[in-house]
Amino acid sequence: MKNRVLLIITLFASLFIYSCNPLSYIKVETIVPAEIDFPGNYNTTVFVNVANDLNNDGEIDTLLYNIITQEMSFGFMDAIRFSAGIDTSKFLYVKGFPQKEKLYDQDTVSWDYLKNLSGNRNADIFVVLDSMKLSMSSDIGTDYYAVPSEYYGYRELAINTYWSVFDLLTKKRLDKYHYGDTLYWEVQSYSKVELNRKMPSVEKTIREASYFAAKDYANRIFPSWRTENRIYYHLGNKDFEKAAEYVKDYEWEKAIKIWEEYVGDIDKEIASRACFNLAFANEMLGKMDLAIAWAKQSKSIKDKTRTRYYIAHLESRKQEMQKLRKQVY
Repeated sequence: MKNRVLLIITLFASLFIYSCNPLSYIKVETIVPAEIDFPGNYNTTVFVNVANDLNNDGEIDTLLYNIITQEMSFGFMDAIRFSAGIDTSKFLYVKGFPQKEKLYDQDTVSWDYLKNLSGNRNADIFVVLDSMKLSMSSDIGTDYYAVPSEYYGYRELAINTYWSVFDLLTKKRLDKYHYGDTLYWEVQSYSKVELNRKMPSVEKTIREASYFAAKDYANRIFPSWRTENRIYYHLGNKDFEKAAEYVKDYEWEKAIKIWEEYVGDIDKEIASRACFNLAFANEMLGKMDLAIAWAKQSKSIKDKTRTRYYIAHLESRKQEMQKLRKQVY
């Protein structure tokens, strides 16, 4: 997979372009690396829910467990659809009731048990819900001072989950993470019957909390897309305007050829703009070292705040791409 896959560029040709403003803005979508060391050469990822005794009564809460597991699998799948480098066909979840005591022996992980859970799926990455706690409160009240009387209700659901990610191939725990969130629902009505109809059921609130707990965690462990803005100089002389037309058509090499002619221009502003644009174009091509070099040359010609910020961004982006090469390729 080439570097250009790391940047999918959506150009808005007429957006924010003014005759008095030398800058044009474009939107770009970049891949953000996962916070964990997610390997790029995995076979299959499996979701395993070992939190099957939510009431701590020694019994498996079958119905509740199935609801939570199903909604979490939906949350993971939806997150994966908008992630980068992750194939939804390579994400599965273990059905039945995996046993926590077989996965963990004190602080030791049973890699053989994970292998058995994967069966013939050739899985090597396991996302494990270690434990989960739900705390719910709700109330319905009446405002008798309103005319007519108004009924109101609320429900609050706090969810705390503990996650782990295991790499079976290297036999390493890649992540151990606590996730907490609180969801609120508020409804109002002049009819108590209507109020009860509007208030989501307990099952629905648990489904929603479970879905987002998994979706939010997926955004931590899988590479994802991020929408950002980039700027470049479309004004300076007629050649800059011509180069800007090439940018609209993604013809970076043609634009680069024009800007290179002005890097040594006697007009320091023109030279600085040309170098800045060359940094921008090379970032779009995934050539981060060259982009940084051009940005620094632009700064040496004219020290501008935006150029200093851009250099910092490019250096940060270079580190992200180094991490991404391990996660996406």
